Amino acid sequence: SHLPTSPTTGYSNWHLGPALGYTSTDDVVDVRFFCETSLHSRVMHFKTSNQHIRRVAVTGSHGDGNSPSHWNTGWIALTNHSALLPAATTYASNDGAFHGYPFQGDFLRWSISDYETQCDHDYMYYYGDIGSSSHQVWVRLAGPTQVPNSTPTSPTTAPTAAPTSPTTSPTAAPTSKSTSPTIVTPSSCAEYMYLGHTASGIYSISAKAGSGLPDRSV
Repeated sequence: SHLPTSPTTGYSNWHLGPALGYTSTDDVVDVRFFCETSLHSRVMHFKTSNQHIRRVAVTGSHGDGNSPSHWNTGWIALTNHSALLPAATTYASNDGAFHGYPFQGDFLRWSISDYETQCDHDYMYYYGDIGSSSHQVWVRLAGPTQVPNSTPTSPTTAPTAAPTSPTTSPTAAPTSKSTSPTIVTPSSCAEYMYLGHTASGIYSISAKAGSGLPDRSV
């Protein structure tokens, strides 16, 4: 046995263990079933992530654990699904893997064998007339476990500092002259007093006309 090479022209079967070296149920995400027959128009197309069914895909054996509940619950209908199975499953065989009769209902079967193949049809009604059918089983494998590269960190070497403003303060702009104009030679007592000198006596002194100095009483 070996894995089918085509969904339409490959007629072999094999489980994943010896075929590809998978050993764990966790290697399989879900299993997809498809079948159609020339005897009626219903199509079976569904997937399931049931643990037991995933294990069968890996090991090729039910052991003694097959059960209708593995098939009639938790499944998801896919494109064009119109079959009564797997929802109508009432019996599940431990014989075989996905060949034989892994799930069936009242007179309804999924079966693959050397002498008959059945796809959701009443085997009593069609007794002796097996027609032609296509049965496919697909698996979606889990991706390889990979440890992502560590998140790049910021460089430890500090980048070259951007040029800064000159530390030398620019030459200060000229400020207003804070000292009073120098009066070289006082021309009156008022000018004399304005320069901060003192005088004895009391006088009323008028500032020189045009000097801009205030009158003083001394």
